[in-house]
Amino acid sequence: MAAWNAVTAALALTLAAALAGCTVGAPSSQQSPTPRSTLATAGVRPPTVKGTVQTSKSTPLSLREQPTTASRRLLGIPNKTSITMLCKTLGVTVSNGSRASNVWNRVTYKKKTGYVASVFVRGGDSVELTLCQEKTAKPNPTVTTRPPNVEQAIVKVARGQRGVEGKKKQCNPYGGCMPWSSLFATWVWNKAGNVVPKFSFSGDLFTWGQKHNRSHEGTEGVGPGDLVLTGTGPTSPKTSTRVDIVIEVLANSKLKVIGGDVDNRVAERTVAAKTIYGWVEA
Repeated sequence: MAAWNAVTAALALTLAAALAGCTVGAPSSQQSPTPRSTLATAGVRPPTVKGTVQTSKSTPLSLREQPTTASRRLLGIPNKTSITMLCKTLGVTVSNGSRASNVWNRVTYKKKTGYVASVFVRGGDSVELTLCQEKTAKPNPTVTTRPPNVEQAIVKVARGQRGVEGKKKQCNPYGGCMPWSSLFATWVWNKAGNVVPKFSFSGDLFTWGQKHNRSHEGTEGVGPGDLVLTGTGPTSPKTSTRVDIVIEVLANSKLKVIGGDVDNRVAERTVAAKTIYGWVEA
């Protein structure tokens, strides 16, 4: 009977120890269990972070399909716009003039989701942003047709040509003796590092952009450095009369542009958006 009582006491002690979360004979100072990451819990979304676009008054921030300046631009986000960043990822290095970074933020704006360079967003390098989990196309380092900050480079080159005049019979320094607004526009793009074939007809330029997913109808999303085409369509010189380079997007549906062959010279002027049938993104 004494032996039976001893066995019963031992079992009771073991059961009590198990219920207390310890093991009989184990040291009293046990390690605490490792906490599970809250992000690993199913159904929990990573936190979003608010940011503010920091470009310039006339230059919107490009929202691109992938984290690279060679990717298609979905639309432009105006300066000082408050945006919600979903996550961050690595892409092509971009400079804002004072610092450079290869961090891009994933953003949804006007029902379009894409990537913006973090150097142009206040709060874009927030430590609270998690890494994007979805697979993204890796930037191709060999792409040189559209270098970083190409839009600003285009505007700078175009402004440097203001006042250049053509000669008799529309002979001009940008190629040949013919209507030369397209010759000027493609010359500026190439000079700024945005490689494009030389076109003498603006409609051909729009058609080329369609083949490369860079042409858009109307003017929504247009920004500095882009090309805008005047007329009703790219069919013929009668329907596509000229092309200009956008310098600034103004209020009241107007654009400040620079173009060639304006009274046979390079000139800056303001045009109404309603005269534009489409645009080609830089």
